[in-house]
Formats: sequence, structure tokens, C-alpha cells
Amino acid sequence: MSRYVVRLFADEWRRWSPAIAVVALMATLIGLCVQQFAWTGDPAFTAAVTEAGVALGEFRILSITIYTVVALVGWVALTIVGRASVLATGRTHALWLLLGASRAQVFVVTLLVLGIVSLLGAGIGALLSTLLAFWAVPAFNGAVSSEVDLPSFSLAPWAPVVTLALGTLTALAGGVLPARRAARTPPSAALREVGSGRPGTAMRAVRIGCGIALLLIASGLVTASASARELGATGPAPMFNLAVDVGGSVLVAVYLLCPEVIALVFRALHALSARSGLVVAALGIRAAAARVQVSTATIAPLTAGLGAIAVLLCAVESVVAMTTAVRPGTRADLTDVLTIVAVVAVSMLATSATVVALSAQNREREIALLQAAGLQRRQIIGLVVSESLAMSLAASTAAAAPVAATGAVCWLVSRAALGEGVVIWPVPSVVLGLIGSWIVLSLILLIPAQARLRRPPGPRLREQGV
Repeated sequence: MSRYVVRLFADEWRRWSPAIAVVALMATLIGLCVQQFAWTGDPAFTAAVTEAGVALGEFRILSITIYTVVALVGWVALTIVGRASVLATGRTHALWLLLGASRAQVFVVTLLVLGIVSLLGAGIGALLSTLLAFWAVPAFNGAVSSEVDLPSFSLAPWAPVVTLALGTLTALAGGVLPARRAARTPPSAALREVGSGRPGTAMRAVRIGCGIALLLIASGLVTASASARELGATGPAPMFNLAVDVGGSVLVAVYLLCPEVIALVFRALHALSARSGLVVAALGIRAAAARVQVSTATIAPLTAGLGAIAVLLCAVESVVAMTTAVRPGTRADLTDVLTIVAVVAVSMLATSATVVALSAQNREREIALLQAAGLQRRQIIGLVVSESLAMSLAASTAAAAPVAATGAVCWLVSRAALGEGVVIWPVPSVVLGLIGSWIVLSLILLIPAQARLRRPPGPRLREQGV
């Protein structure tokens, strides 16, 4: 079986290259965190910091913040990529079952292929993090404090092993349930609706229940922030903590409720484009809505990325504005904030791009049918661009809820402290994220579509058995 799995991967290695790239990216970030953790505990580093009279916690607290963010982002990204990788091969699973493979064999082979993908990506990430650590770790610690004369950086030999294990196992964890579902899906259903991956009713009820509970908790915290003066929580630190707690709770709730939220957004966008006479745009939005499960896997990380960045920037910049109003001339060090923003932005956009790239490989039949129905090349391109815009707009719309909650807390607490509300809305960052994600998703869908549009639809439909 192992020989067959290797051949299967070798024959379709291009299909897996986006997933390998994302696993490598996340493993690189994890590896850098592991190297930073090992270095800040090294006796030479500790002695240098102590000699300079700087608190060691100044380095470790900031590092722990980055560790936490990378851990959360890495878990989301790798599990989504693992799930999308399994769903993208739904047709192959159905063919295996039709040829007589047992459910257990399909389950094991699917995980073995995903294991190869995860192992290759994590191996590349472990290597890259080892090489980049010589520059990244000293540069990060130097940005934290320039008063310490740090010794030459030395690698932790066990860090690549930990990075390899974490990257591989996390990506595999995301593929276990989809692989089990793929092994139990009847071949006829898998061939008829490849990659739907519809969750069970019980899981959906749990997900919706948790999302509503988090929204209720966030509502209670927003209500409590109106009494910030009575609670004695009018300082910058309580304001930041409360704003991030509220924004984070709403963000997780939106992430859990993403399928229902984007279905409503798609419906509204489709109605708007149809009434405006934009037929091609309406078809593109309809295409995104028809693949709501794949679209959710794309939009959920985008929403998490845009929402997390906007929540963090809104909270931090509002706190800085409030602090400046109380103590003019106060300078703020935003090294950790900018690092977190960069990590979240790159990771979540790469994850969404990978899901789109995996799903785009199964659209041969759809594009051929559109050509056969009479759509011209430019109309199909417009449809793809409209679909990408719909996904980016849905992600931005969903991300607006946690930002609004964060801004409400900042306004209420600052009004209690200063007599007037102070909120800095991160509008440029959200707009930039919307445009950037639209461009990236459009390119990923257009590149394979361009190659398919050069061929007549008839032979492609016959190859698909239509």
C-alpha cells in the first residue's frame, strides 16, 4: 500500500503544491517561535540580559504573545488545509470505492497521502526556520530592547524536530474527520457532488449553539463597558483587555457561524447584482453560493485574518490615542502589534488561497459547460472575477462585526475616562485587505481557467463523461 501511495502522490504532486507551501509557511513560523523560545532560555542570553539590567520578562512576555498568535493561526491554517486537501480528492475516493476498495483502505490511503504532504511541508518549514533563525531571532530581540548587548545566536538542535512533528501532526489532525467522512460517503454521492463535505446535523447544531453563546457573552461585556467608571476600569490596560476580549469573542462566533453568515451575504449580493442588470456578476456570485462549503473554507480564514487584524489595530490605536490625550508626547512601541499583523495577514491569505487553488482543480467540467452554453471568454473571466470579489466582500462584511464590537467598547470606556469617546477605526487596513484578497483569489482562479479556455469544450466534456 505504501508503494501505491507514493506513486499516487508522485503522479499528482502539482495538485498538492499549494498545500505543501502553506504547511511549509506555518512550519517556518512555528520553527522560528521554537528557536526564540529556546534562545531566550539559553544561559548566555539570560546572563547578557541580567547584566544589562533589563527584565528578562520584557523579552519573554512579548515572545509568549507571538507564540500564542502563531499557535492559534497555525492550528486554524493547518487544519483547514488538511481538510481542504481531503475534500479536493473526493472524486478519487469515490473511484477507489467503486473499484472495490474497503472503507478502511480509503481512510488509511487518504491519511497517508495527506501525511506525505504534511511531512514535506513541515520538513521544508523546519529547514527554512533553521536558516532564517540566524537573522530573524536576533533582529526580533534587538527590536524589543536595544540596551542589551546580546551574544551571538546559537541554534537549538532539537527545534527542527519539534517543528517537523507539530507541523505534520496538526495538518493530519485537520484531515482525520474528512477522511473518515470520505470513506463512508457512497460513491454515487461523491461523484455527483465532489467536495461538498457537508457536516452532520449534530455538529452544525453544536457549532451554531457555541457561536450564539459567544455573541451573548460579548453583548454582556459591551454592556458592562458602559459602566466602566463605576467598575474602576477606565485605564488604558483595562480598555485594551476588554476591547480585545469582546472583539475576540465576536470573531470566534462569526468564524463558527460563517456558513450561515456568508449564505446571507451571497444572497444579498446576488439580489443586488441581478437588480442592477449585472448578469455575469450575478452568475459569479451564484457560483460562489452554490459551493457554499468550499466558499466557507475559503472565507472563514479570510474573515479570521481581516477581523483579527482590524480588532487588534482598532484596540491598540484607540488605546494609544486615549493615552496621548491623557499624557501628550507618550511614545508607543508597536513592534509586537506589527509582527502579529504580518503573521496573521500572510497566514490567513495563504490558507484561503490554498483552498481556492485546491478547489479550482475540479472546475474543468464547469468551465466547459459554460463555454458550451455560449458564454464567451471575457464573460467567463468576468464571472471568475465576480466570484472572487463576492468571497472577499463576504469576508470583509463578516469581519465588520467584531471590529464594530471592539470600537464600541473603546468608545464607551474612553468616554467614561475622558468625557468623550475615542475610537480609531482601521478602515484603510480593511480596504487594503479586501483589495489584496480579491486580487490574489482572482489570480488563483484565473490562471488554471485561462489554460482551459484555450481548448474547445466538446473534448473536455467527453473526458469528464458528459
